[in-house]
Amino acid sequence: MTETLLHPEKLLTLPSDQDASGRTLGAEELALLAEVIESGCLTSTKGNFVKTLEERFARKLGVRYAYACASGSAAVHIAVAAIDPSPGDEIVTTAITDMGALSPIVYQGAIPVFADVDPRTYNITARSIEAVLSERTRAIIVTHLFGNPCEMDEIMELALSRNIPVIEDCAQAFLAEHDKERVGGIGAIGCFSLQQGKHMTTGEGGIVTTNDEAHARRMFLFINKAWGYGDANPDHYFLALNYRMSELQGAVAVAQLEKLDRVVESRVRTADSLTKKLQGVRGVETP
Repeated sequence: MTETLLHPEKLLTLPSDQDASGRTLGAEELALLAEVIESGCLTSTKGNFVKTLEERFARKLGVRYAYACASGSAAVHIAVAAIDPSPGDEIVTTAITDMGALSPIVYQGAIPVFADVDPRTYNITARSIEAVLSERTRAIIVTHLFGNPCEMDEIMELALSRNIPVIEDCAQAFLAEHDKERVGGIGAIGCFSLQQGKHMTTGEGGIVTTNDEAHARRMFLFINKAWGYGDANPDHYFLALNYRMSELQGAVAVAQLEKLDRVVESRVRTADSLTKKLQGVRGVETP
């Protein structure tokens, strides 16, 4: 299956995430999947591939902690749970995002409050966020839409002045940088999606990142039903879910991570090419 872009002069054929020729899956993923199957261990609680993914992804982003999970939506849920809002607390976010980035707010008893977006970038801004802050604001979730980071300098300055944690939704912005700092490591917590159309994929999957030890602990617990793995006297410490990634997904993700740089570079080239071709087209404003 392909997607096409009509142009007065010619027809451009674009790869689709439903077409195997447009994906980066291949022998590397198959080899690691076979290794998992042959090991007989498909759960990440006893396997090594998910742990390897977490370690390598953290190094790639330059953050202290990274935890793999079941989906990008799960990643946002884990992040909100780590912030631990009280019932009725408000979380400022954008309306131009996936529903999976909004539902977790309500699931954790908080209220989503929508900040306006910049009409050029469709990202929320420090000014639009400040306009909707209240005494009940518990967190801010920014979405780096279409790989274009939000104005993080201004947003972080505002958030730090009010002692409000910032969650970054980086599902569309793998390796994107703001002032030479990679998104996902700027705010309190970063959220990534490994869904079919993302820069690296396991079909479904996600990753959460942080530099904060307390957030990391709560994120790890929320992924694991709040069971204290490794503790002297473990228990289920609070209400949580099973958001673990399987070893099969972890193996695919390890192989995909090795290809991430060239995938991002390819998408940047494609975006630059499309931008140039669309320049001068009446009614179209390019980035």
